[in-house]
Amino acid sequence: MTDARGGAFTGISGKGHGRAATLASIARDARLTRGYLMQIVLATGIAFVGLLMNSAPVVIGAMLISPLLAPIMGFGFAVATFDGRLLRRSLQTLGVGTAIAIIVALLLSVLSPITDATPALLARVRPSLLDLMVAIFGGVAGAYALLRKFSATLVGVAIATALIPPLATIGWGLATGRYDYAGGALLLYVTNTAAIGLMATAVARFNGFGTGLSPRQTWIQSGGILIALALLAIPLGFSLSAIVREARTTASLRAELQEMAGEDATIDRLDTDYQAREPTVSAVIIAPRFVPALERSFAAAVRQELGGNARVAVIQLRNGTAEAESRRLAEEAALRNRELTDREAGRVRAALAVALAVDPADIVVDAGARKAVAPRPALDVGSDPAATVHAAFPDWSIELIARPQAPAAQGPAAE
Repeated sequence: MTDARGGAFTGISGKGHGRAATLASIARDARLTRGYLMQIVLATGIAFVGLLMNSAPVVIGAMLISPLLAPIMGFGFAVATFDGRLLRRSLQTLGVGTAIAIIVALLLSVLSPITDATPALLARVRPSLLDLMVAIFGGVAGAYALLRKFSATLVGVAIATALIPPLATIGWGLATGRYDYAGGALLLYVTNTAAIGLMATAVARFNGFGTGLSPRQTWIQSGGILIALALLAIPLGFSLSAIVREARTTASLRAELQEMAGEDATIDRLDTDYQAREPTVSAVIIAPRFVPALERSFAAAVRQELGGNARVAVIQLRNGTAEAESRRLAEEAALRNRELTDREAGRVRAALAVALAVDPADIVVDAGARKAVAPRPALDVGSDPAATVHAAFPDWSIELIARPQAPAAQGPAAE
């Protein structure tokens, strides 16, 4: 077979399949079938568990099962050839698969007792221009692999361009009320999907698909691809800029802390969390001597940089002794225990709010004393809902108090 310029067409497999056979194969893979839906459900379930476990191998396994790459490629080749039937089929299959994945992840999030964000989940909520570049390169590689029947390359593209994990993160974010996380994961999914599909269109046109299109249709294709990529690049550029600013802020804080602690001090650890409601900075300093009021001075510098609500913790350890190493380990263990206690306090508050049908803001939780005080429910919510929560958290003391009575209205008595 030859292309429109009379040269040998090389954008097909060595078995001699033509462009029509390739399009037929793509259209067949883009169908909405029971097997496709089953793969979506299984892949989402595996991805959800992997994200909660913070297990990269499990998440990769979900990417390999996911069939979303097929309708995305169908979309790309449909745009390249202006095939309305293939375009409708691909969009329908992709849309249904996307909705099913989000619903499955949302249901699993509701049933799961784990609501804490893991690093694997957080990695999907802040896409940047770097993610767009990965999706562009992956789309080109995937389209060429599809044309030349390189299944191993398609597997690599499925792993590199994450599709199912962001959908699982969207469902988790919606179920836990963390809509900013869900929005970030949605942006990542849209970025990967659009970039892969548009690059598939470009590769298909380069390899002779859609040669019968008019110049006007070609300009529409090219302009549409450029506009779509530019629109995606705007929010991703802002996100990358924020990440760069945070990295520079961290470097600046590290330098300022080093200056305060002295040249002979070593910053063993400097952890920052800029996405929390109250930005948090914690550091561990190992030095031959203690610096008085170091934490207070550093906290002032951090709050000037990040705002007055920033939380700062600085641990100073003397080096050169076994006592220092022992104390460092003890301090790290205490910090981890404090973080775990804070998380458990949040779960106790949420459990009491659900069991008693009260506003979480009305529940007073003392994480240090492991005690919670909540108002008695206004309505009958069960025989002893507090006992149910106490059974789940036996180390906690739970006390119910009567709601304050509203003062009686003053005025003439009703007859």
